[in-house]
Amino acid sequence: MDDQPTRLWSLSREGHEMTCDVTLVPYGIEITIARDGEPIVTRVFEKGEEALGWAEKKRADREAAGWKPPSA
Repeated sequence: MDDQPTRLWSLSREGHEMTCDVTLVPYGIEITIARDGEPIVTRVFEKGEEALGWAEKKRADREAAGWKPPSA
């Protein structure tokens, strides 16, 4: 009984999109980072605080590398 993914963040650069989704799964909290819809990193955490902290760090790292939030 897996949960539906929830988008935590989305960034873009040079016509590409990077997204981060979180999903509640039976074995923990799964974070998936995808580029243009293709998963590049999936990690599972036991605690929500760890999962969200890791996802936030990955967002900050990508923003430092030039990725930007989509224009509103």
